[in-house]
Amino acid sequence: MAALFTGISYFTPRENFVLFISQYIILFGAFYWFWLNKQQWSFQIFLLIAIVLRLISIAALPELSDDFYRFIWDGELLSRGINPFAHTPDELISYSKFYHDDYMREVLYHGMTELSHEHYTCYPVVNQIAFLIPALLFDSIVPSVVCLKIILILADIGSILIGKKILEHLGLSTHKVWLYGLNPLIILEFSGNLHFEGLMICFLLASIYFLMRWRWFGSAIFMSLAVHTKLLPLMLLPFVMKKLRWRHSIAYVSLVGFMVLAIGLILLNEQFFHNMMDSVNEYFIRFEFNASVFYLIREIGFMVYGWDLVQIVGPILSTIATISILLVAAVKAYRNDLDIIKGMMFAFVIYHLLSTTVHPWYIAPILVLASFTNYKFGLIWSLLVMLSYFAYSNPEFKELPAFVITEYVVLYLVLFLELKWNTKKDAFGLQIKEFFQNPSSKSTSTSN
Repeated sequence: MAALFTGISYFTPRENFVLFISQYIILFGAFYWFWLNKQQWSFQIFLLIAIVLRLISIAALPELSDDFYRFIWDGELLSRGINPFAHTPDELISYSKFYHDDYMREVLYHGMTELSHEHYTCYPVVNQIAFLIPALLFDSIVPSVVCLKIILILADIGSILIGKKILEHLGLSTHKVWLYGLNPLIILEFSGNLHFEGLMICFLLASIYFLMRWRWFGSAIFMSLAVHTKLLPLMLLPFVMKKLRWRHSIAYVSLVGFMVLAIGLILLNEQFFHNMMDSVNEYFIRFEFNASVFYLIREIGFMVYGWDLVQIVGPILSTIATISILLVAAVKAYRNDLDIIKGMMFAFVIYHLLSTTVHPWYIAPILVLASFTNYKFGLIWSLLVMLSYFAYSNPEFKELPAFVITEYVVLYLVLFLELKWNTKKDAFGLQIKEFFQNPSSKSTSTSN
């Protein structure tokens, strides 16, 4: 595993898809065999192995993603007293009075994608604070990348330790946490390619753990931090309300709202928030990558209308996803704390299956939440989703339809079978009467 992580991180250009996917498949097989056959090893040994595997790529520049250039760019702006939500890179690059060195102007600007050049940053405030740290300490790319990797490695360690606590609370084997902690996708995409879903997951798991322990104040604080790392955890609030019932839900949602606003005011005003949301909205109307439902609709659009319907269909699918998640939250019966985790997991599943863009690291929240359950489709998806990196092997950044079809046919089949095997009649119920009863910690049975 160490040798394969080294090979992928340092010696595999993203254009060489055959070399990359061959190594990844072998790496995934080694990971799963190791997890399956070494359960007698102590948690401490597994943790040490997880840390070492993450440190292997510490000095490697991310090969499978260019996002880190924008991260460092935003951090450099903050360190110079410029709000990253105020200007696009294209606007700033023309103001030569701001920059007198080739570092910012040439390396970071040209390292970003053209889409990033013309859009405001879409990374919320907690992300921006993380980006600021290396900018205050270093003035070159490699040390800044190492610093960001250290932040994400620490976040991953936090996720593993909190995940262990959640499993202990649920009365489940703590060995299940390594389905997330040693998964090659997680190591490659977080500490390898610098995607801050890793930090969001750490905050989200802390929020879930405090929620299970009926420490809803602490849970709300961590939920707010998760939202200001990635906006997606907002869609999980209905599932939190299912556990807390109406009285505590009002307090919880109010506190989350207050904290999100308070954190946002560090960098955001009305105009800057509008700029950020403009960039977020572009996600639904312009970006298309590794989608499932949307690609089917897009093909129908080409046949019927002769053009891409993304600007119309993208927002519609987003609305359908929102309504579907609310319906799942309403009808998913709450019997124990594991039901809340399952509900959150399926919220992410619905969102990404109806999304126009599904990068490999997007499914990480599904993978970590699935590791607390008996569902294995998240684990299988973490193998199949890497087929999407075929797009990097050609200059036009075109996907291979056969790979997309293979990924989603297998995923939907496994998902259907697991839902059939694991869904019971008592898994559904509006529970309106229970929602308006006074909550009690005694009602939170953790039996599986």
